[in-house]
Amino acid sequence: MKLILLTALAAYVIAAIHSLLAFVNKRRALESIALWTAGIGLALHTASLVLDWVQDGRYPLFGLRETLSFLAWTIVATYFIVISRYRAQALGTFSLPLVSILTFAAILTRDHTGGAEGAAGSTTAAWMFPVHTTLLVFAYAAFFVVFMASVMYLLQERELKLKTFSAFFHRLPSLTTVNEIATLAAGVGLMLLSLGILTGMLWSSERDGRIWHNDPKEILAGLTWLLYMVLILYRASARWRGRRAAWLGVLGFALVLCTFFGARLMGSYHVFG
Repeated sequence: MKLILLTALAAYVIAAIHSLLAFVNKRRALESIALWTAGIGLALHTASLVLDWVQDGRYPLFGLRETLSFLAWTIVATYFIVISRYRAQALGTFSLPLVSILTFAAILTRDHTGGAEGAAGSTTAAWMFPVHTTLLVFAYAAFFVVFMASVMYLLQERELKLKTFSAFFHRLPSLTTVNEIATLAAGVGLMLLSLGILTGMLWSSERDGRIWHNDPKEILAGLTWLLYMVLILYRASARWRGRRAAWLGVLGFALVLCTFFGARLMGSYHVFG
């Protein structure tokens, strides 16, 4: 329902503005407004997805428009999960503007996915398709958290090295906190990506008897899995905690972006994110 999604977008924009102002001014009242409006946006966005599901009679995750909308929803949901555990309000400064942009892009985008819907629902294992896509999109959201934490780590580490300690430095979570967020999010993201790839292979095998097509998206997803596995393994060793791991987190998210957007430009047969 576009009207509900537009209202959710308005809430996200208000939340993003107040989150940015709270980061600059360090005022709890602004942080509270950002959290409440983001929560309202999440509730409205959830209602929009459910209504689309009921109205269209299919899972709302086909084509670029619905994928962008669903990705925005998962990022907000992940943001609230992280906030509830770490109270890292600075995450909103990074995530809420992106959520607003993704939601706005979803509203403007038009898709033609009739053939794709038929292909997705034409096998006895059709139930795996929504599971597969949902796991992957939540994995992307988790990897975005890794990226945000990695950027915050690099910014703080640079100021510590230069001994500047600007106001920006004092508004970010501690190095220990961002390192813990990145490590946990990378582990969760890798688990979700692994399950997403596995269910995708099972669905593909049931659909056309092949678990691997050498499709650009499959290849990039495999490389993404490998990179984050390396990141987790090296984070477990003392010499790779910190700056090197943070740069690997940034590189990993660049690969996620290639998987999400680049595969379409390379002729991927996938119709979703």
